Order: sequence, then structure tokens, then C-alpha cells
Amino acid sequence: MAEATTELNTAQTIARALREQILSGELAPNARVTQRDLAAKFGFSPMAARDAVKILLAEGLVVQEGSKTIVVAPADLQDFQEIMELRVLLEPRALELSVPRLTEDDFAELRSWLARSGTTDSQREMVDDHWGFHRTLYGRAGRRRLLALIEQQHGLLMRYMLPHWALLGVMRDWGDEEGALMELVEQRRAEEAADWLRRDLSLATDRVMRIQPSSPPRQARV
Repeated sequence: MAEATTELNTAQTIARALREQILSGELAPNARVTQRDLAAKFGFSPMAARDAVKILLAEGLVVQEGSKTIVVAPADLQDFQEIMELRVLLEPRALELSVPRLTEDDFAELRSWLARSGTTDSQREMVDDHWGFHRTLYGRAGRRRLLALIEQQHGLLMRYMLPHWALLGVMRDWGDEEGALMELVEQRRAEEAADWLRRDLSLATDRVMRIQPSSPPRQARV
């Protein structure tokens, strides 16, 4: 049992490091990932490397090509569009379920996240603050699988937000617009809040999809 636990912890360590390399763009889309190279690179057993790859396969950050080849998942506008389409389906539903169950402590936490808007120039901190706000919004949905799917899509979206910040980044003052959503949430207007979020996600998708590769970089809140 102890040996199995150690292997799992090791696999999670390898997966965490690889995840960060993929999200930051250090590991490029379509780059090949082999268990042998991972084991040698991190100095762990092939079994731990295999389990780490399984974790990232489940998250969608790597994909299998053929019977044995594992590569970093492709990243393109079609993939981005699919992620955003899933967000439009999943997140408003989670919000609608969560709003009636949010507590005063949740409202205080949400206001705290909003207060962070515009306080940092760190790209990663902006993303984390923005997502912290949304994670709290959905947190009372009472749907474990739904929330897990939402977290997965956010993880996939990070690949676009971090390396190509000027094109796809959350705007520094994201809280200004989210304040309208917060007002609906505090008034327990769950359906209207879900509609607001659905429109906002759709608009964000359209803004990005309209940008041509040759266009100057622009910010789009996603």
C-alpha cells in the first residue's frame, strides 16, 4: 500500500511539472511525450511516468496518436472554439444551480476576488484571480462531475491565455464587467445571471474568432 501511494504521489509530481510546461508553452503542441524520456528526465520509475501520462490524457492536455504515440494536444482556433462552446453549456448551468445556495461567506469571498481586479500586472495572477471568482460562483452547484468538467476546460483554456496573453488574455480590470454579474448573483436572480454569463462567454468567443492571424494582438476577456 505504501509503495502504491508513493508511485501515485510521484506520478502526480511528474504530471504537475509537465502540466506547467504545457500551459506555459514550454512544451509545444504536437510535441512527442514518451514514458522513457519522462522517467529519465525526472529520475523516477517508468511506472510513475506512465501514470503521469494517464493523468494528462484524462485532462486532455496530451492525446494519443496511433497505438503508442503520445503528443501534446494541438492548440488552434478550432480547439479554442470547442472549449468555449463547452463553457457556454456547462458554466451557466453550474451558476444557475449554485446561486440559490451561496452563503454570505461566499458573497464576501466573491467581493474579495472582485477587489483583486486591477491590482496586479502578473498575467498568471490575473488568470488565477479571475478564475477564483468564477470557481466560487459555481462552488455550491452540488454537481461534482459538472464542476470537474468545468475545471478541465479551464485548464485547457490556460494554454491559450498564458503563452498568447496579448491576444487572448483576461483584461486587467476584468472586475468592472463582472460587477454586473455579481449584482444579479447577490439578488439571487439565478436565471438572469446564467443568461448574462452565457452572453458574455459567447461574446468572448466571437471576439477571439474574429481575430485573423495577421491582425495586431488585442485583448479579449475569456
